[in-house]
Amino acid sequence: MEVDVITSEICYSEFYDKYLIMNRPCLLSESHTESWLSRKLWAENEILSWENLLDSYGKAEVPVANCGESYFDSHPKSNWTLKDFVAYMMEYKEKGYPSTMPCLYLKDWHLFKNFPCSTSLYETPIYFAVDWLNEYWIHGNQDDYRFVYIGPKGSWTPLHADVYGSFSWSANVVGKKRWIFLPPGEEVKLKSLFGVTSLPRDLGQRDISTMGITYYDIVQSAGEVVFVPSGWHHQVWNLEDTISINHNWFNGANANHIHKGLLKASIEIEEEVSGYGTNLNEEQLEVFLNSHYGMNFRQFQRLLHLVVERRNSGLLKIHSLKNCLLCSGDGWCNQQRHRNMDRQVAQELLKLLSNKC
Repeated sequence: MEVDVITSEICYSEFYDKYLIMNRPCLLSESHTESWLSRKLWAENEILSWENLLDSYGKAEVPVANCGESYFDSHPKSNWTLKDFVAYMMEYKEKGYPSTMPCLYLKDWHLFKNFPCSTSLYETPIYFAVDWLNEYWIHGNQDDYRFVYIGPKGSWTPLHADVYGSFSWSANVVGKKRWIFLPPGEEVKLKSLFGVTSLPRDLGQRDISTMGITYYDIVQSAGEVVFVPSGWHHQVWNLEDTISINHNWFNGANANHIHKGLLKASIEIEEEVSGYGTNLNEEQLEVFLNSHYGMNFRQFQRLLHLVVERRNSGLLKIHSLKNCLLCSGDGWCNQQRHRNMDRQVAQELLKLLSNKC
């Protein structure tokens, strides 16, 4: 199956209703990133260039995964300097990507948190600019979910769904990727077909075209941006040496997915602990959620309160300076409508959380 390709700017409200609310994947053409400074500094003639990266960040510590090893449902990571990883990439390519060398992948590098001036290297596409997750973490100077990935041809990410059930977007600064997407529920069919309780890590080893599974198979070129909906399992391969910028995020369009994910995680933790004859009180459950899931109900409540507070103050978008030039009215696709929707969804979730307590 094919996804929609958006070749020119459309109204934010149209994108919100058609893709975010409907939870549908799509691909933005390279015109959406052609002005990015990173595309000029990190590539030359569509080939990855190292000079500016090394000049700016050569001594930075970066997380590097080994694609040839497994750790639960992912690849184990170790810390390198960027300079050492680039030396590995150059040698790996020069030798023709041999099987005698490990296939390594720099993943989840918090470049923009650690080097705040680097945010000028890219511009979040306007469709993804209303971002509760990063709004909360960045506002408190605590963390972020904005990442840089750098991988050689052949590096890959196992089949997975994104953290918290969030949306994500991924832009290729340079290089090419292949994506396989499974709509929600198709991963259950996959487990049933294989007679397993956990998902296969690598769909590249399976011919799913003969299995009656609904899936999307997408090739993403340099400059293009993939939108990943909530709860969609996906696997990604680098078809060329590739650098990408990725955000995990959510907003009023999918915040209910985040709430359901928290509830599901809390039930699973309580069931697992009860198997050992122990019951958790509320405080203990919060600690377990934070440790094993990465977010707990208290953090989610604080995030929602921040959203309500900032929308009441008139604030909406945090990562995009662009206005939508296609709409009449306030110049950003009825900004008041989206502030009101954000506020309403956040307040409804806060009411659910208070009733739970």
